[in-house]
Amino acid sequence: MVAAANPLAAKAGCAVLKRGGTAIDAAIAVQAVLAVVEPQASGLVGGTLITYWDNDKKRVRYFEGLSRAPKASGKGLRTPVGDDAQRCGAKPDRLMPTTVNFTARAVGVPGTLRVLELAHKSLGKERWNTLFDDGIRLARSGFPLPKYLHTLLGEEAKPGGVGKGLKRCRYPNLMARFCIDRDTPKAIGAPVRNPELAAVLELVRDGGAAALYDAKGKIVQGILARLAETSCKLSIKDGAPAVMAGLVTGEDFERYEARERKPVCRVAFNHVVCSASPPSFGGGAVLSILKLADVAGIAKHTPDSLAHAHIMIESSRLTQADRRQYVGDPDHKQPPMDGLLASAYLAERARLIKLDRAVPTIQPGALPTRGLRPVEMNDPTAATLQDQTSHVTIVDRYGNALAMTTTNNSSFGAQMEALGMVLNNVLVNFTRAGSISLGYDVNAMRPFGRPRTAMAPTIVFDRNMKLRLVVGAAGGGAIPDYVANTILRVLVFGMDPQTAINQPHLSGQNVISKCDGKPGYVSEVEQGTQLAAYVAQLKAMGHPCARAVRLRSGLTAIAISPDGRLHGAADPRRDGVAVGE
Repeated sequence: MVAAANPLAAKAGCAVLKRGGTAIDAAIAVQAVLAVVEPQASGLVGGTLITYWDNDKKRVRYFEGLSRAPKASGKGLRTPVGDDAQRCGAKPDRLMPTTVNFTARAVGVPGTLRVLELAHKSLGKERWNTLFDDGIRLARSGFPLPKYLHTLLGEEAKPGGVGKGLKRCRYPNLMARFCIDRDTPKAIGAPVRNPELAAVLELVRDGGAAALYDAKGKIVQGILARLAETSCKLSIKDGAPAVMAGLVTGEDFERYEARERKPVCRVAFNHVVCSASPPSFGGGAVLSILKLADVAGIAKHTPDSLAHAHIMIESSRLTQADRRQYVGDPDHKQPPMDGLLASAYLAERARLIKLDRAVPTIQPGALPTRGLRPVEMNDPTAATLQDQTSHVTIVDRYGNALAMTTTNNSSFGAQMEALGMVLNNVLVNFTRAGSISLGYDVNAMRPFGRPRTAMAPTIVFDRNMKLRLVVGAAGGGAIPDYVANTILRVLVFGMDPQTAINQPHLSGQNVISKCDGKPGYVSEVEQGTQLAAYVAQLKAMGHPCARAVRLRSGLTAIAISPDGRLHGAADPRRDGVAVGE
């Protein structure tokens, strides 16, 4: 079974399973199609995390292929480097505007193909060059414009997450492929073709991932040509996009390596939950939210109750503060995950949760880690909850399971293409220079560094390590909330996965600069749902800036019943489906 954010992608993966392929074989076929039909979310030049259950060896494996910073990186995306002052009028002692978030400067070195290759070498059965046919066919012959893609094309791309932005059809590459004019997307169902991407997929099919990382190859040369902007323009007041050259080089491509890392696994609600470890904070956050909520007595309160919403939001807010304080790139400094997920520590944190009132000011917990100081609440990389990314869930006939979250970062990444591929803007995920007071910044930009991410591809087992649930989500900073709540609804409240995914969302992962007059972690529920009726009561309980907002998730899940039957589900908030073999 395959559950993915687009029916064409799910069908492509299922076809691979039918001919005897493994979950990783199917995932490669799915990613090839998603690059074509869901380019706003992921592609060949983004970043990807894979949590995998190898049923033959009874082993959970975790593969990390996040995009990373180039060698020439400065202290932050908005910090001028090199000749920026001369070329762009940027002042060395001042941050550049957030418009740089949607330029070539925000593009990082991609990891998706390298991590797919790494996992395929040890877990695949099908030949690599047999897994790209559907993607190539759809790119060359065309596909009907999906409803969700049409919706996003009609919205503004806001480089700072809030405030003013440009409609996406104002970006030349997006307009040429997806729009009628500078203000109007093509109609839902209109044919979209991408012959340039078809050619890239053919090169990758025949040459492997190396075709995309060879500094002298056609793909890298095409990407570098697109990043080499000769002009520099940071204002969008004239209605045209900002322009700024990128820093990625051919050497950066050739030096990129995907990693196999140790997954983070803990017991929650009498099940073993395994997810992504750092540089992702998402997996640890899922476990933290679940364990805090358990100690706070969440099982006593039905999912539609005010008490349930209150406990889950508080668990999220407490988790949010800790992950900002402690979690970053383990290649630079190993985050203290054992301390953050220790039962005694979480029990102490859970005592802060009161049923009648919210914690007014959330602070990170005290761990015995030197050199870290409290976080200033002005991190622009978390100003809003964005809704980018795609999640794929697969279970094959051999009992293997895959949870794969894959991303271009923001919706449409840097809002630009090279060779038909939407380029990522992952460098916005680094914490900007100066946003941590008095001490060490675990998420600072540095050469070859990987920015932390919320992605949380997760696999759940019973205490005998029998597979029970495979789940993950898109949705930016709120991904841990979406995943944790789905797990809770399935394991504790007995919902089938589709019912669980359909339930209203809530989150405590967002931080805004002005919350009741000062920066803070806000309490959010999904607008247009029954939880929105609780906003006034949450405010009365002291929840800072409690509000109903759009929470665009992109969940997919497969539950496995004790008799081995598969129950697939996909988020109705997007175009996803679950397809059985």
